Amino acid sequence: MSLLAPALSAQDGSLQWALTLQGWSVSSPAVSADGTTVFVGVETRTAGRLVAVGADGAVRWSIVRPDGISASPAVGPDGTVYAGCYDGKLYAVNPVSGSIRWQYDAGSFIVSSPSIGPDGTAYFGAGDGRLHAVDARGVRRWTFQTGDWVESSPALGADGTVYFGSRDRTFYAVGADGREKWRFAVAGAVVASPALGADGTIYFGSADQRMYALFPDGRKRWDYFTNGDIQASPVLGADGTVYFAALDASFYALEPLSGAVRWRVSLESNSVSSAAVRADGAVILGADDGVVRALDRANGAVLWRFDTRKAVPDDTIDSSPLIAPDGSIYFTSLDGKLYKLRGNGVGLSEVSNWPAFRGDARRTGRARFGVDAGRLLNLSVRAPVAPQETLIAGFFVQGAGAKAYLVRGSGPALEAFGVGGFLADPRLDLYAGAVRIGGNDNWEEAPPGLSVADTAAAVGAFPFASGSRDAAIVLVLPPGPYSAHLRSGDATGGVALFEAYDAIGGDPRSRLINLSLRGQAGTGDSTLIAGVVVGGTEPVNLLLRAVGPGLEVFGVGGVLARPSIALYSGSRLLGSNEGWSGVPFAADLAGAARAAGAFPLSPASADSALTVVIPPGPYTIHVSGADGSSGEVLTEVYVLR
Repeated sequence: MSLLAPALSAQDGSLQWALTLQGWSVSSPAVSADGTTVFVGVETRTAGRLVAVGADGAVRWSIVRPDGISASPAVGPDGTVYAGCYDGKLYAVNPVSGSIRWQYDAGSFIVSSPSIGPDGTAYFGAGDGRLHAVDARGVRRWTFQTGDWVESSPALGADGTVYFGSRDRTFYAVGADGREKWRFAVAGAVVASPALGADGTIYFGSADQRMYALFPDGRKRWDYFTNGDIQASPVLGADGTVYFAALDASFYALEPLSGAVRWRVSLESNSVSSAAVRADGAVILGADDGVVRALDRANGAVLWRFDTRKAVPDDTIDSSPLIAPDGSIYFTSLDGKLYKLRGNGVGLSEVSNWPAFRGDARRTGRARFGVDAGRLLNLSVRAPVAPQETLIAGFFVQGAGAKAYLVRGSGPALEAFGVGGFLADPRLDLYAGAVRIGGNDNWEEAPPGLSVADTAAAVGAFPFASGSRDAAIVLVLPPGPYSAHLRSGDATGGVALFEAYDAIGGDPRSRLINLSLRGQAGTGDSTLIAGVVVGGTEPVNLLLRAVGPGLEVFGVGGVLARPSIALYSGSRLLGSNEGWSGVPFAADLAGAARAAGAFPLSPASADSALTVVIPPGPYTIHVSGADGSSGEVLTEVYVLR
């Protein structure tokens, strides 16, 4: 996430250009990976076209097909553009020249937009009632038969499961091998595309006027009844809020876990346009009245509107807005034009798992993050501990069963690494809420159970010498929040190293999803440097915060007035922030905090925060005083799930 996005709010929603497409379009535009080219399908009375348009509004190429293209194009990992056509063929097109690389004949019309897997496999529905899977060479992998034609554009989970609906009034989950995992019956056709939550929840609407939320195993989580058919696909906010339009002229915002209404506003027009959620929280959609609206994610208030009817009255907008990486807004209309509106420099939400139609700006239809893909394996920090001071670390365990965790407080062990003035006798106490559940003063006197030495060796921690006064304990903990207090056991101060490890033993599905540390930070040598190790097999989305002023509401004095936070991989800076509320994507940060269960920060506070998507590996977090001051600060790391 760039921290340098320009603020152009005065121009937000104003027209930059409108390109006549020589036909009409219900296709939602897709953008190339570099953000320089927009691809869109067009229909005419005699044919169809796939058009590539530059950011300046100039047509780069156009290919003519014997029938219309109403499905939205999708851009594959190598840049290939995929588009289905009413002639029953899926086309794979060179993004630069417009030449056709291959075509696959499904045998019946295609209005379903393809999902594109990481390996280039395209998944799409057709009028033959089948879901088709075609590899990157254009060769059929498999087909899956339903009871009616498939208009719903499929969504692809991180584990390869394909989710889609059919006009046979059924919603399906099909594995990567083409075999059915489960099906869920509803009372109306399912033509809209589903959205996938970061926790694995599947959201979709139906002609039975209900929005559904299903667990990953196909059980119903909730459903919400509207007063109109739902043809628009849902999208998700940074905090998981479910946004969608229904054919009762209303736009809805639902709570993701319960389906309760957060707000509902009248559009005074029906809409089948799926919305797009920007990182600043604006929710943008089109409607049948020819108007594109930007709504406030908090209450649905109109932030701005752009009316296409000034040129051609009564033409509708079925297209879902495309928010390009530079913040530009593209959409088509039945008036035959592709529009480009100025944005405010902010792109799609980088926290939401599904912020737009088909999930992202390339319309890949693929979940951005895997469910439970990442975990926090280790948190460590070296800091001075005064005689009467306590270093406090917190962590949250998520899962179904108990899991073992190793907590250590090193003092004497640091001497071997050349650290002078170490804490001679560290002491650890562990709490579940206000209840002390364990503790240790000298590591060899740890209570019976899992071996401290064996666990340390298993997780790769350096060993403690026999007879040392370092502290350590291994506890098997059920899911929930915990805190560890590190202090001096002999009323003397010194430098200590605090460590918490996801250890061996217990339910392997349980994991650390939050680590936090409260201590002193300043500048220079007083910069608080914490190490964190991310485990798992896929990139993970993290929220990092450094909270100083935000601690005052909890009665903490002497706080760090202006904390600065930075994340490093080795010596490479990955991201930084000073003053979270002053960045254009503050709504993303606030939404991430809500989704993670973190306490809210004041909109005007000088606390700092950032989100990052990083692969597994070791990282360091640097927290310092942006104005040269020092004080108490809370450093937090959250896995966004």
